[in-house]
Amino acid sequence: MVYKLSKSKILIALLAPLVFASCATINGMMYSEDGEDVSEIKDISVSKRLQISIPIPDNSKYITDKTIIFGEGERFTGVLYLLHDISADEVVEFYRVSMRDDGWSEIAIVRSDFVLMNFDKEDRFATIKVNRKVFDNSSSEVTVGPKTGTTINRSLNIDSNKGSSNEQPFTIQ
Repeated sequence: MVYKLSKSKILIALLAPLVFASCATINGMMYSEDGEDVSEIKDISVSKRLQISIPIPDNSKYITDKTIIFGEGERFTGVLYLLHDISADEVVEFYRVSMRDDGWSEIAIVRSDFVLMNFDKEDRFATIKVNRKVFDNSSSEVTVGPKTGTTINRSLNIDSNKGSSNEQPFTIQ
C-alpha cells in the first residue's frame, strides 16, 4: 500500500514540533521548573500611582522584581517595567499626549522594533521604551531620573559639600 502525502500534510508535520517547542520555551520563560511564576505581576494601586507621579496607562500592571522606585512624588526616581493590554501604538500615543499634558517636553522619538521616547521636565528626564507583544499587548520600560549629580544628591538628601569634591571613586587607565 502506497501513501501519497500532500504538501500541506508534510508542512504541518514539519511545523508542528517547532510550534510546540516554542510554546514550551515561552512557558519556560514565564514559569520556573516547579511551575511557579518567576515574576510577580501586580496592578498599580492608587498609592503607587501617587508615589510615581507620572502618567501611566489605565489597567497597566508592573513586574515587581524588575521595578525599582526611589523617593516619591516629584522626587520619584527609578525604573518601572509595565505590561499593557493595549497595542504598542496606543501606549506610545498615551505617553506622548499624557506626558505633554503633565508638563513634560518631548525631546526625541525613535521607532524601530520598539519605540523609544525621551522627555524633559525641569531638572528631570524620562526615557520610555515601548515593546510590541503578541495579541495586541505591549510592555514598556519607564526610566525617570534627575539630570545632574547635584540633583541626585538633593533627592537622596546627601550634602555634596562634605569631604573633598576632587576625590574620584576610581580612575580609568
